[in-house]
Amino acid sequence: MIDLISSHIGEIVSNINLVIVGEVDNNIGKNTFCQTKWARKGKRIQNLDTNFTFNIINVEEDYYIDALPVGAGTFGSGPYELPAPFYIHGTKKATNREWTISTNDLTQKTPIIWLLGPVQYTAFGRESSKEYEADLRLFFLDETDPTNYYTEDHLEQVVYPMEQLANEFLLTLQNDANYATIDQWEVIEFSRFGTEQDNGFFQNILDANLSGVELRFTLTRYKNNICKC
Repeated sequence: MIDLISSHIGEIVSNINLVIVGEVDNNIGKNTFCQTKWARKGKRIQNLDTNFTFNIINVEEDYYIDALPVGAGTFGSGPYELPAPFYIHGTKKATNREWTISTNDLTQKTPIIWLLGPVQYTAFGRESSKEYEADLRLFFLDETDPTNYYTEDHLEQVVYPMEQLANEFLLTLQNDANYATIDQWEVIEFSRFGTEQDNGFFQNILDANLSGVELRFTLTRYKNNICKC
């Protein structure tokens, strides 16, 4: 069942809408976006019409994005694709090992959506319309800069975009009829993701400098077919 729950979360992650749409506004000389979602400075986005890739240099939430081409291309109107989340499931030790050896390129494995194990769940009998209820802890994390960022920078540059990714995950989940509507959830912010020792030394939980949010909620999945035989 645990592998099944992890697989279901992976399906939700894979269905997250990565697209944002930009329009050139000549009045301000910028490319405006009604939604910037988890776009953030230092990340790349790709124009789906031209396949040109751009480095983001500035984001004004749900207003505009400034970006420079990687090679050729003009940052103009069109649909753009944000970096897809890297989904992983497991305990702290197992996740850190798997995440570390997956690739040396940090840009290929961030942002992260991590389902923390072990997962606690309740299974239901054949007469119930429910397949399971599971108490889940998901972390939405991205790389940060502990050398140059103050707490407010961590929050603005990383934590807020990861809150938007968490919201997009919840929206994707709410639009899936296989799951019950989630009425409440808990969000915990991490300006630095890790543990701080009594001597002030900060130890990362994963082998990278990360910030983000934790999402705690109960997931209820319905059975696809209720067999009476």
